[in-house]
Amino acid sequence: MKLKFALLALATSTSTLAANIEVNDSGYQSSSFCLNNQLYNGVPKYCGATGTYSYKHIPVAVEKNNTHFEVYSANEGGNLVTYIIKNYNTRVKVHTEENWDDPHTNAVVDIDRNGYVYVQLSSRGLAHKFRSGHLYKSTTPYGTDFVKLKGTPSHGSLNQSYPQLHLDNTSKRLAIFSRYEYVGQKSVRTLWVDNNGSEIKLAQGGHYAVSDTNDDGALYVAYNYHPGYNLDRRANIHVIKSYTWNPSVWYNIKGEKLTLPLAENDPRTLVYDSEAKGTYIYMKDIVVEESGTGGGVHVLFTESSSYDPTQGRRFTKDLDIQRHDNIKLSSITEVNHNYSAATYITDRFGWAIRGVLVNGNNTKPYFGGDINYYSRTNGAWKYDSTVSGDYAYIRKVRGANYKAVASKGSVDIPNDNTQVRIEIK
Repeated sequence: MKLKFALLALATSTSTLAANIEVNDSGYQSSSFCLNNQLYNGVPKYCGATGTYSYKHIPVAVEKNNTHFEVYSANEGGNLVTYIIKNYNTRVKVHTEENWDDPHTNAVVDIDRNGYVYVQLSSRGLAHKFRSGHLYKSTTPYGTDFVKLKGTPSHGSLNQSYPQLHLDNTSKRLAIFSRYEYVGQKSVRTLWVDNNGSEIKLAQGGHYAVSDTNDDGALYVAYNYHPGYNLDRRANIHVIKSYTWNPSVWYNIKGEKLTLPLAENDPRTLVYDSEAKGTYIYMKDIVVEESGTGGGVHVLFTESSSYDPTQGRRFTKDLDIQRHDNIKLSSITEVNHNYSAATYITDRFGWAIRGVLVNGNNTKPYFGGDINYYSRTNGAWKYDSTVSGDYAYIRKVRGANYKAVASKGSVDIPNDNTQVRIEIK
């Protein structure tokens, strides 16, 4: 089912034509999940459609050489099933995680310089609660037949959570990921890089991270940390930089070389201090613009006064980092939930940001809602247009012109969630 929307923006002195937002519902049922063991005033910490969950799984959709791939999860018979779709209509089942419904194990997809397609499922937890990740590779360039490279039961354990693949222009493996570890009796998340099979710990306590590269080979990672190892406390934004050809050496935005692993809240890498304000940081997206087209590193996040979805206020914001001494913070819009969707929209090169897609306020203590588009001109953000509905986890398509994927569905009808595609024209 394809719906087209050409909406007029709210006019000031004169009316202007807003962006044309095209939404295409695939009709493929996707997953839902509720964290019912963490309730606030009877409301789960988060609950809703999760086929394209989470923001720390990068990317979930990619285009290269006019070929489109996307991955999503579906609940089927008590299992969590991972599907890949090629060119919107060829759907292939890649993996089934039996007796499992937790979308923390959702997949990412990327394509290397030779056209081989990789699908990696996230690991989850530690010790007796551990679920191995899984890594698959297509048997032919741009193909949909896959062979498993890593993952239980027959290919060893893959202990990489929240995987972020960066395989473009290389046949080597480059991934950012988190790992669950213990510090004493407390479960912590640490930040790592996989450099062609060599795993290097980047930070002792960096957990919720987003990462991006550009055509110059710059690799940036933005992440927060958990004060006191309290997983509900998500504070500060740190940014570190490396290069795709040597991701064993890392720098802060001043260009100072860093000794690894970093302390969990290293002041040398701090770019935004929310801890001093007592607010909470929820990472959404990052874009590393090309030099000459903006040249900045943009970090998209939601800043909230409470981790409780029934309390406080929260705003989606953009952090524009031009240099260590030139950082601009912009508040884009107020949202209703810490897990409300937000993603940058760029052209296929990712050279410069055109706008963002953000969930509207659905007036409920649940994530999801309308799709609101905010455009960016000369560094300023303005509301552009809206598509009504109940959409969640909107994610940009890497290598595509102004495209995204999302999950659609209501917490009231968990078996009616679907995978959808969005394009800004």
